[in-house]
Amino acid sequence: MKPAERFFRKYFLSMVGIIALFLLLNVVLLFSVLIWAWQTSEVPEISISKICDSITLDGTGHLTAAGVLDEILEEHHAWAMVLDDTGTVIFQSKLPEELPRRYTAADVATFSRWYLGDYPVYVQEHPQGLLVVGGEKGSQAKYYFSVSESYARKLLVGLAAVFLTNIIVVVLLIWKNTRHVEKAVTPILRGIETVSSGQPVSLPEKGELAEINRQLNKAGAFIAKKDSARADWISGISHDVRTPLSVILGFAGQLEADQTLPASAREQASYIRRQGEKLRSLISDLNLTSRLEYSMQPLRMEKVYFVELVRQVVCEFLDSGLEARYQIVFDSSQESETASIMGDEALLKRALYNLIQNSVIHNPQGCVISVSVARNETGITTMVSDDGIGVSAEKLEKLRATAHHLESTDERLTLRHGLGVLLVRQIVEAHHGIMEIESAPQKGYQTVLVFPGGEP
Repeated sequence: MKPAERFFRKYFLSMVGIIALFLLLNVVLLFSVLIWAWQTSEVPEISISKICDSITLDGTGHLTAAGVLDEILEEHHAWAMVLDDTGTVIFQSKLPEELPRRYTAADVATFSRWYLGDYPVYVQEHPQGLLVVGGEKGSQAKYYFSVSESYARKLLVGLAAVFLTNIIVVVLLIWKNTRHVEKAVTPILRGIETVSSGQPVSLPEKGELAEINRQLNKAGAFIAKKDSARADWISGISHDVRTPLSVILGFAGQLEADQTLPASAREQASYIRRQGEKLRSLISDLNLTSRLEYSMQPLRMEKVYFVELVRQVVCEFLDSGLEARYQIVFDSSQESETASIMGDEALLKRALYNLIQNSVIHNPQGCVISVSVARNETGITTMVSDDGIGVSAEKLEKLRATAHHLESTDERLTLRHGLGVLLVRQIVEAHHGIMEIESAPQKGYQTVLVFPGGEP
């Protein structure tokens, strides 16, 4: 999935999550209000059973009440009465004067569910009749609803349908808004990706984000102009240095070979020639790195047998008069002998040459350089290592950083393992490979290159 698509997918899902969180929050708030209202309201807690138990027959057959009855009724500003089977009041306590003392069956049926006058009432069967307890006016709200079961089912289904419809409409609105934002922002995100890869960008300067597009086009043009100027500068410097450097190397070689000169003079000429060759190699690396960085170096892809290529590089080093303090050990697995990849043979040779040359340059006391080739399920793996002085952990971290451009924070421009490693990394990445570096002070230096393919 592309970064822009991933971004808007996360944006859409986050909006849906916000809706879900909003609904959950509303449910929590609803229950919180209900609990708060219930806990802070004055809910009468008249114990009908206690009142019923406190009213008993005395020895003469009349109803009498225990002292606890008056306490309960006084606390809740309530009253009580007992009706016999004919609806006549046979016991009362704090019964309001405006209430009748005799009731019909219809009256009992009415107030037992609703109100007696304006008093909310509660009823319970008593051994001598019907106990009626009334509360204070306005202390209770009693409602009774009665609907058909079919109506209740349809009402619930309708409410659920309305709720789901609202959710769907909100999600569709969010999706539409996301698509609108995506249409406006996607070109900008892709433009940023293009600029970061060093390619020119041209966004339409219209719409709601026209100013951002304009600034991004301006930034892309500035970066492209700056990179082009740097590439031209490197190319020009390389071209201008080659001619005088060739003259220096030519005269230094002649002086080195002139037997009429003193030995010290020939040795100095030899030193000048060696340093000039290093400078020529550095300029060549700098120019090639710049061309790879700006995709100015076309790859000449062909079938390359990797073991044979590595053997050629090793043999060139051995045949070039490598000093005795350096040893090169080569090893290859049987599976890799006939393995090949599609690549630029000249660039691959240059990468291997730089790795071996780095081990030679940075270990003046000498070292053993090991070069190996193996083939496995991931492709062809080439390892170049030495048992020399290695590099510090700080330097190793800088070398491991995937650099795609020339930069240096070293005021002395000391490119120890730097430019050569950058060039190798660029060559490997141009072939879609992977480069890994391992090193420690006084424990050697190792570079592993992995190239996909490796077909026999």
